[in-house]
Amino acid sequence: MKDFIKEIRNNTSKNRIIITQNGNGLYFNNGKLDKNFFNITDGTTQESLYYGDILKYNTPTQKKSRQELLNLLIPLRNSGKPVFVINYAKGKSKKDFLIKEDMKTKFISEMLLSFGAKDLYESIHGYNTKNIDSLNQVKNFLCLLNPEKFKDINQYFEFLKNTDFDLLLIEPSHNGVFFTKEQIKQLKTKKSGGKRLVVAYFSIGEAEDYRNYWDTSWNKKNPEWIVAENTDWKGNYIVKYWHPKWKKIIKNYQKNLDEIGVDGYLLDTVDSYYYFEDKAEQNRKISD
Repeated sequence: MKDFIKEIRNNTSKNRIIITQNGNGLYFNNGKLDKNFFNITDGTTQESLYYGDILKYNTPTQKKSRQELLNLLIPLRNSGKPVFVINYAKGKSKKDFLIKEDMKTKFISEMLLSFGAKDLYESIHGYNTKNIDSLNQVKNFLCLLNPEKFKDINQYFEFLKNTDFDLLLIEPSHNGVFFTKEQIKQLKTKKSGGKRLVVAYFSIGEAEDYRNYWDTSWNKKNPEWIVAENTDWKGNYIVKYWHPKWKKIIKNYQKNLDEIGVDGYLLDTVDSYYYFEDKAEQNRKISD
């Protein structure tokens, strides 16, 4: 997976922002920070660090699980990597807790209203009119990955345009129709007038059956590089991310994102490598 992300980095301009979603063990080798890989990306995220454990909304993450994640995230942040935390929760007490935690860790946390990431929410940190040129300047973010509630791409665009978040982590299309380059350009300005960053959702470890690249024949028989459906997310399929045919699909999708002018990518499902590690471990136990 590290090599795959490096390929994605090398396939675009040097100033393109790359943010990984979860899978933060990638940044370490035998417990030590992998500096070579660290320098490939610009930021990372972590879902359910504090709230939303095992896909249960408003549920505090178990202390053991949270500490394991913090053991990865704190060294990353201390080394200069911006960390954005996506929690699934609501309520003033939780908001106050997250603000205090962010002051200690220097993370940027938000509380989403659903696991589907389809609703607008108020930033727990408030808003500002400053120009945002890098991830280290970001004080809040909107994560909106499912625009199904909008009638079309234009309504979705108008909605996003009228927000004041420093960073937009967004699905860049609606029903297969992508934002235009002009629309992306306009989204890079907050409602208040300040500049901001627009980063497109980009799943690289799973194939999604609603994407334009999906071949309907795969509904009857999957190609050999599609391994299994994600049991938590219907229509998402774990892939052999190293397979040439999948890499070609990703390269074409990446080209599309670059053409509409997004500032960068939110690389999701990078943690799919765990699936293959677990399978390998099971096979070793069987052979033993």
